Amino acid sequence: MKPPVSLMLVEDERLVALDLKNQLQAFGYRIDATVASGEQAVARAQAGAHDLILMDINLEGVMDGIEAAREIQHRQGIPVIFLTAYAEDETLERALSSRPFGYLVKPCEGRELHASIQMALARREVEMAVEQSQARLKLAIDAASLGVLEWNLRSRRLLGEGYLESIQADGMVTLDEDSDTFIARIHEEDRPRVIAAMENTCRDGHAAKVAFRPHRLHKDDDTRYLEAHIKAYPPPPDVPSRVVGILQDVTERRRTEERMRQSSVVFDTAAEAIMITDTQRRLVAVNASFSRITGYGEHEALGKDPDLLLNTLRDSDHFFPLLAASGTEYWQGEVFCQRRTGEEFPAWESLSLVRNADGQITHYVTAFSDISAIHSAEEKLNHLAHHDALTGLPNRLMFEDRFDYAIQQARRQQQTLLLLFVDLDSFKVVNDTLGHAVGDQLLQEVSLRLRSVLRRSDTVARLGGDEFVVMVSDNPSGDDAAHLATKILDILKQPVILAGERLTVGASIGISVYPDHGSDRHLLMRAADIAMYAAKNAGRNRFQFYTEDMTQRADERMKMEQGLRRAIEEDALAVHYQPQVLLNTAAIVGVEALARWPHPAQGMIPPDRFIPVAEESGVIEALGRWVLHKACSEVVGLTDGAGRQLRLAVNVSAKQFMSDGFVAAVTDILARTGFPAAFLELEITESTLQVLERSVSILNALKAQGISVSIDDFGTGYSSLSVLHRLPIDRLKVDRSFIIDLADKPEKIVVVNAINVLAHAMGMKVVVEGIEQTDQWQAMQALGCEEGQGYLFSRPVARDALLALLGRENLMPS
Repeated sequence: MKPPVSLMLVEDERLVALDLKNQLQAFGYRIDATVASGEQAVARAQAGAHDLILMDINLEGVMDGIEAAREIQHRQGIPVIFLTAYAEDETLERALSSRPFGYLVKPCEGRELHASIQMALARREVEMAVEQSQARLKLAIDAASLGVLEWNLRSRRLLGEGYLESIQADGMVTLDEDSDTFIARIHEEDRPRVIAAMENTCRDGHAAKVAFRPHRLHKDDDTRYLEAHIKAYPPPPDVPSRVVGILQDVTERRRTEERMRQSSVVFDTAAEAIMITDTQRRLVAVNASFSRITGYGEHEALGKDPDLLLNTLRDSDHFFPLLAASGTEYWQGEVFCQRRTGEEFPAWESLSLVRNADGQITHYVTAFSDISAIHSAEEKLNHLAHHDALTGLPNRLMFEDRFDYAIQQARRQQQTLLLLFVDLDSFKVVNDTLGHAVGDQLLQEVSLRLRSVLRRSDTVARLGGDEFVVMVSDNPSGDDAAHLATKILDILKQPVILAGERLTVGASIGISVYPDHGSDRHLLMRAADIAMYAAKNAGRNRFQFYTEDMTQRADERMKMEQGLRRAIEEDALAVHYQPQVLLNTAAIVGVEALARWPHPAQGMIPPDRFIPVAEESGVIEALGRWVLHKACSEVVGLTDGAGRQLRLAVNVSAKQFMSDGFVAAVTDILARTGFPAAFLELEITESTLQVLERSVSILNALKAQGISVSIDDFGTGYSSLSVLHRLPIDRLKVDRSFIIDLADKPEKIVVVNAINVLAHAMGMKVVVEGIEQTDQWQAMQALGCEEGQGYLFSRPVARDALLALLGRENLMPS
């Protein structure tokens, strides 16, 4: 049941007020207040809730009924019905300004009053419903931050209210302006689109949506985006009179959409595979790179568990529960996956958790890349770090690691272990004469041959240069070591064809045995190295087991090398000279300079002891320069029997001859000593000529300065006649091996004669070395050889003794 209607009576005549009250109460109204003045009416309206007020116009006090009604309507909005004895036009006009709900002239009947009250209450109820609807609409507009626009097509004015800050820049505003002013608020590039949308909705009556940017007052202002939904009313076929719409700032939405578009492009074009799964680990999205890397199409992958699909190997079966419980939002690491083809591949995976506003996990976003190439590169780098780049054999680093492990195993199992140190014989000659490229090919061939004679359990490595090591485990015996060393020597001495040349190299092998010769890698390596040098000193192309006395000899060799270096630096060496004579007269025509080492403690050290050390240690170049300078400075000015500058022959090693700056060094020594180039003869070996192009350029440079060149020990090496005749060679020196036992081996006469004929045919002279007996001298004379040298005429002597020999007419033996 509805409560009775509450009324207030505003009447200054008490009898009238009482009569009205009785009538109204008879109709069931409740009279909550009866007042006599406008001021009282305003105060009671503010203090209590009344459904309607019956108001007299002429009242006590300053404020009349119309003024009070206006105040109450403005503040509380309570409906007012005027009940007055006046009906003049002026009074009616004033009363209308307060928007009354009725106007009755006294006296009036009760039923008339009751009907007016009911009509007023019904009107108020409708107005309140409209007000509430408007309030709700306003709240909704406010909540959605919308602006409301109405464009009067006849007056071309635009009204607006609500959120228009993006176009007006002053928050909640009300617009009331002509349409041109509003259009000017729109970015000039977007104005045609807005006008077209307005015209379209007026033409076809359909709702339209248009997005535009407001005009920027300053170029640095942020760009904003607005969206308007508009429609013309009334719709066609009637002629529209207005366009109504709402306006919304969609800047953030546009930016979000742009970010989403960018993210979509990144997702679709990323080189990494990207996949999104739900909380049940079911795939809900994959990108193109996922299909490219895994081989699974999108239709095959969606809805599947990616770990099961790709057979992903993880550290734990409870990886995802543990990750969720850990509180971390991100994980990355390496996993192994399987492609659709079954091929396994390593992947670097980055996994992120997506949580909702409540902190609950909703999705997993995973990006991974195929790092097979990185693994391959790492394997190659690891291989390069532990293997020799030239031969592919293990290098020193890897060998030492394996050797240490093998020693530990042998110690634990009380077994023996073999170490073979292999050093190629004469490799430096091949490298210096034929070039590094041929030397590299030779090393590669040697590595293949070494592999071919070893078991899979054995280890062969290249330490550097021409040094190789072989390790044999599984408790080998001394006989096993000797057998293996023999196999290695046999296979290495087989000829090899490189750069069109037939080459034969041997090797010297030193052998040490664990635990007999050492308990660790360093001792065993040193022992094998010492044994290898003992094999070289014993004649090369052989093997030697380490013995205790070898250490002493190795120490001596090291001391000799260091002493030789100091002797060169301190000018403590000496040069002796062996005369070269005309075989028909025995007159001296030249000398050969030979290095000697007068050691302060050991006496005179012969060349066959220190020259090999110089060649192996690389001191030979410094030694050669010292001898050339010393000999030139001592022989310059000495003359033969005819009064000419005495010819000087100096030996040059292959390494010195092929070195950069050799010709310049010779020229410098001649300039500093004043020795005439025309009387200098450089002796080289046959092996020096095997790098033809390089040799020819050096020989031509020497010849251009007038320096002579002879081939020493001719007939003991390998010479190509097709090459020999093209070279500027002045003399061939017949090796002493063809002179020894000449009477017992007459075939040697044939060889020497062939060399002599060959030399003369190519315009060269012949010098015979090692003549020690009269029959040898006579035989060489008979063959037509021009010059010779040997103990029959003179041993190598110091400069002072040479001066005495030069004073003699000849060196004819007595």
